[in-house]
Amino acid sequence: MPNVHCELKEYLNLGIIKHILETLDEGILIVDRDCRVIFYNQILSKNEGLEPGNVIGKLLFDVFPFPTPEESTLYRVLKTGTPIIKQFQQYINYQGRHLQTVNTTIPIVEENEIVGAIEVSRDMSVIVSLTERVAELQQKTVAKPKSPNRKELGFSFDDIIGSSRKIQEIIEKMKKVACTSSSVLLYGETGTGKELFAQSLHNASPRQNHAFIAQNCAALPETLLESLFFGTTKGSFTGALDKPGLFEQASEGTIFLDEINSMGPLLQTKILRVLQEGLVRRLGSQEDVAVDVRVIASTNEKPNELLKTGRLREDLFYRLSVIYVEIPALRERIEDICDLASHFIEKYNCKFGRNVHGMDDRLLKVLKDYRWPGNVRELEHIIEAMMNFVDDGWLTVQHLDYLGYSNFRNYLETDYSARTGIRDDINCVEKNMIINTLERCGGNVSKAAHAMGLKRQALQYRLRKYKIVAR
Repeated sequence: MPNVHCELKEYLNLGIIKHILETLDEGILIVDRDCRVIFYNQILSKNEGLEPGNVIGKLLFDVFPFPTPEESTLYRVLKTGTPIIKQFQQYINYQGRHLQTVNTTIPIVEENEIVGAIEVSRDMSVIVSLTERVAELQQKTVAKPKSPNRKELGFSFDDIIGSSRKIQEIIEKMKKVACTSSSVLLYGETGTGKELFAQSLHNASPRQNHAFIAQNCAALPETLLESLFFGTTKGSFTGALDKPGLFEQASEGTIFLDEINSMGPLLQTKILRVLQEGLVRRLGSQEDVAVDVRVIASTNEKPNELLKTGRLREDLFYRLSVIYVEIPALRERIEDICDLASHFIEKYNCKFGRNVHGMDDRLLKVLKDYRWPGNVRELEHIIEAMMNFVDDGWLTVQHLDYLGYSNFRNYLETDYSARTGIRDDINCVEKNMIINTLERCGGNVSKAAHAMGLKRQALQYRLRKYKIVAR
């Protein structure tokens, strides 16, 4: 067997490695054992406002002044040999821009000796800014006392579509617990509408005039999530400012922790403390801050599986699941598909300026026979796609032919088509529609394509497919 490592070493010469490091989306900074910069890529140069020529070859502390060397992650890794993984940092660059990054720093070891360190930096400034802006808007956009001239903000239980027994039982259960402050754990597959239920619970509670703040726990690295949840104290890390976290901002209101199963064990422990004691401590602070916040959490995986694999702390689970609600998948409430589809048709009638009356029985049967792995969200996307091609009248199975690639399209062309012959029916209807439209347009392909809501190339493809000759 060839020595793969030797071959790789020969192939990856210095030029190739340098090219790879320059083309990455992350900033890369490499220092030698003396903390002298030996590599500084263009992404980092753009983020920090420094030219590589003014950095490479210089001591790290001559370019980046730290209050003490120990505040540099590169210095600490050189001294300890211990990697620092995904650490959140904030600082002001040389152009006065406030940067927020997540850095991973690892030692470079050769023959059991540390000869340098490499730091990989991902700029999270835009994501952090958007997250904080959303939290600010969520604080401001709280329900006010109702008035005849004002539409209530956010979702309420009246916005939940479905007359099935399962959905109605959940609504009644959540209405009963809305007046308490007990924590709630929602389980439901992706696309079942967990945030809709969480907002509805908040808006039916005595907290409705205070903030509802939602945060997806899978969207951000854990070190960044921690600073967002608990806030920061000036000096707690590079560039840190005195800033309240989401728990403080949501005090007297509700915080919704979506996909809490994405959190690591350390952050889960800190969330548990908030639930047990009603206290938060900002990063770098020695003082506790009391918060009065109702916690609603959700998971898209079954809790018993998460507990079995250790991805959800058992004590946190019991604290969160004082009220436990399972939101059924769409395939478990097929009887709601008609009402949901009608709701989405009306929604896109308004949004697209259409006049679609509904869907025929055959299309409804197709929708009811599907398993809907993407749940209600997937159903909405299918309705929206069809509504792009229909001005008025009714949605029918022939409009399914306009759908792009998706699980649903794949299902139609394989399983369902084999069982029902629907593909032949759709092709026959489409062929006749094209022939009739061409006749009305005097054989003009461009006019016919416009009348059918297709691009000219798409119609040309169908003419070849059905062997139709435009006259």
